[in-house]
Amino acid sequence: MSTALTAENEEIKKKIIGTLGLKDSDMKPRERDKGMLTFDAVIRKGIPYAKVRLVKTALNLTDADLAEYLGISLRTLQRKRDSHEKLSIPEGDRLFRIARIFALAVSVLENEEMARKWLQRAQRGLGGRVPIQVIQTEAGAQQVEDLLEKIEFGVLV
Repeated sequence: MSTALTAENEEIKKKIIGTLGLKDSDMKPRERDKGMLTFDAVIRKGIPYAKVRLVKTALNLTDADLAEYLGISLRTLQRKRDSHEKLSIPEGDRLFRIARIFALAVSVLENEEMARKWLQRAQRGLGGRVPIQVIQTEAGAQQVEDLLEKIEFGVLV
């Protein structure tokens, strides 16, 4: 693996950690240096609602939008908030996907506000679809990542 790619992955990993508001205590010591696998244990342990709120705020999402992106009802999201319940593995995985794509967009667009706006606008490179909606599936997330990579390298889309 090239040094530039390793540095870029570490930068994105740090942005994800910041978006999710994670601390060293949230991650097992032996997992911290395992790249993106670091987040597997965090997702499996259950992401607390306080971390969900940070992602919601970072992307300026409504409760209804966030519930839709997590694949749960608004009422379920509200119950998790009120009872401080942790996300299930599938819900945590979806939240992580949102944080990962946001971190990548910030890295490529070099600005959180630009990344936020880009994720919430229809993109020609996605057939006129909105990235934040497309990333509800892993296949869609791959398409958004590919588009961001093209943008980063100056490919016309």
